[in-house]
Amino acid sequence: MEGNKRNKRRFEEPSDKNYINLKIKSQDGTFMYYKVKPTSIMKRIFMSYSERKQILNYKTVRFLYNGNRVSSRSTVNQLGLEDGDEIDAMLDQEGGGFAN
Repeated sequence: MEGNKRNKRRFEEPSDKNYINLKIKSQDGTFMYYKVKPTSIMKRIFMSYSERKQILNYKTVRFLYNGNRVSSRSTVNQLGLEDGDEIDAMLDQEGGGFAN
């Protein structure tokens, strides 16, 4: 009976080579370190950062990588992040423009 056969996935031991170490630097110069999978969605990392920093909403923080804003929908792979890369976290500021 072929109906009883199941495709079993091979069990893989978790290894450090499947993970990427990232650090997020806040405006005050402190770092938070994360060990993430390459397929991790940045929103989860941002939400974790905000929770640990006691910020109510992760959307009030702007995350930058090499001076460019990081989308919360992107994955680590899509951004090309590598082991040891640093993301800057800045509090969002509106205004600050020219006033007469």
